[in-house]
Amino acid sequence: MPEYLVELYAIGASEDAAALARACEDSKVRYVRSISIPGDEMSLHVLEAESAADVEEAVARAGLSADRVVEAVELRLPRRASRGRMSQHERKGAGQ
Repeated sequence: MPEYLVELYAIGASEDAAALARACEDSKVRYVRSISIPGDEMSLHVLEAESAADVEEAVARAGLSADRVVEAVELRLPRRASRGRMSQHERKGAGQ
């Protein structure tokens, strides 16, 4: 099922996340996770749904007004791609 990113510019990311999670109960939209960006007074919420319209309905049921709803695709690197690489901190310690 596609995932959608909901952008909210407001203080109270925890309350917004809880409201979205409740609005998704017993619906065709599934709450996945939220990320708070306090320095920008912004929160990002990931929801699974068949359409952006379904997500917008869930946001409205939560009593929120989204600044933007867009389809999102999660990118994951294969485990092998990160093996053997040193972090910047490790490179400094190794003299590189």
